[in-house]
Amino acid sequence: MFAKATKNFLKYIDAGGELIPVSSLNDSDKAQLLSVVSKKRRFWFWQKPKYHFPSLTCMLSDVLVENKAVKPVVVESEFVRYEETCGDVIRGNIGADVGALHMSVAGVECIESQSSFGTLRKQEVDLQHLMKDVQERRIEMQHPFISQLHENRNDVLCVLKEKIVTTQTCVMTEHTQAGEAVGGHIGIKGKVVKVSVNENGKFMKDENTLLEIPAPTVIAFGVVELYVKQDGRFEFCLLSEKQGGFEKENVLSKYDYDDIDSGKDLDLKRKVVQSNVSLTFLKQDLLEFAEPFLVLDEIPEAQRLDLYKAMCEILYDVQTVALLQSMVDEICSGYKPSLTALDELKSSQRKQAQIILHFAGYNIQNGNFIEPAKKDVLAALHILLSSLNELSESTLAILGACCDLQLLPALNALPNITSDKGLCPRTDPLLLDIIDQGKFHIAQRLFALSNLNLEINEQNVHVSTTNQPGFLPLILYIAVSGLNALWRNLKL
Repeated sequence: MFAKATKNFLKYIDAGGELIPVSSLNDSDKAQLLSVVSKKRRFWFWQKPKYHFPSLTCMLSDVLVENKAVKPVVVESEFVRYEETCGDVIRGNIGADVGALHMSVAGVECIESQSSFGTLRKQEVDLQHLMKDVQERRIEMQHPFISQLHENRNDVLCVLKEKIVTTQTCVMTEHTQAGEAVGGHIGIKGKVVKVSVNENGKFMKDENTLLEIPAPTVIAFGVVELYVKQDGRFEFCLLSEKQGGFEKENVLSKYDYDDIDSGKDLDLKRKVVQSNVSLTFLKQDLLEFAEPFLVLDEIPEAQRLDLYKAMCEILYDVQTVALLQSMVDEICSGYKPSLTALDELKSSQRKQAQIILHFAGYNIQNGNFIEPAKKDVLAALHILLSSLNELSESTLAILGACCDLQLLPALNALPNITSDKGLCPRTDPLLLDIIDQGKFHIAQRLFALSNLNLEINEQNVHVSTTNQPGFLPLILYIAVSGLNALWRNLKL
């Protein structure tokens, strides 16, 4: 709930992505100015890096050779007063992107969600003064935290240079809403998270879950990367094109990053989907990412059905998707995933997680690695979960409805049957499942949330990218391709 609120906050006030949302209250306590943070680069070009604090709070002075404190010059200023109100009127068969989605064959419903962190303050280190203060000092390469970072060439040492803190007590509430199936159509489940300032100790408790956040609490932070040389000398990476890291890195990974991540070292502009172009232009990149899904066809049908049902079920719970993606990420990196986070899952969610992790080669009951059902299933699941984890909660919920309505084959076929002008005949047999008006509206909403336009007239279906679509169209279709590979030829 806290992680979702901070992520939504940055979506509105930091489009450039310079700030990092705090994902847990425990990390909020560790987010001190000049504390050290590890940045872990990800497998796939569309993924944002992950930032981790050490188990024990560790400051920059703690990892320097000389035992001498570093005293930063801190500039503090009012940052912003954050209040957000979003709402939508829901008509017909599809709902609104307000954190929860509802469907009904007929009727009108209005949903409003309010969020407010109140007045926020920004605390920032004077980097010019800091660089002079540590100019002749070196990193202690044998320090346990530094030594562990140095083991993996994808980890980067960072220093926390700024943070955004609350000035008032805030109350977070989470309300679970589930839409029932009406008239043969599928209901969509979801959760609404609201944040409000607790004025005079008064608030209205009308939700399922409540969390009170004291002030000051860090909700976002910014870092500066360090480039560390073999002898411990280091420099601050002040330009965006200057990347941090260690001068010499070791690879201890179950995967060869250069092989699995073909997009990481290439010009990322090639991967950003073009604006206002036909969906057919995704074909080439989709071939690259869909190939690992072929191994899913080799899983025995009964087992593949269990895996498919588990994948469809987790689409309705963004927390489970994020948790499984993180655990499979650790497995791919050669580490045993932490099982403590699974304690937060309900029994039904834990069951789905157990099924998926079993196919990834890990048994959560005894915490041991096992032989995957097929050699490359782990890679296929990693790609699929990584793409799902990048989709919004609303997108995941509608994608789950598309699975329940068996729309995957039609959606998966569109890039191959669409012309360069973005057109395909509505009479094409492959599109029969989405021509129905109610189902078409569901597909249309799914596409809209992924920066794609989907329209229909008497002759054709038209599908194209929007202005500046970013990675979302490709990410959605990687997910659709993976789920369709699981579903293909199943006897449901």
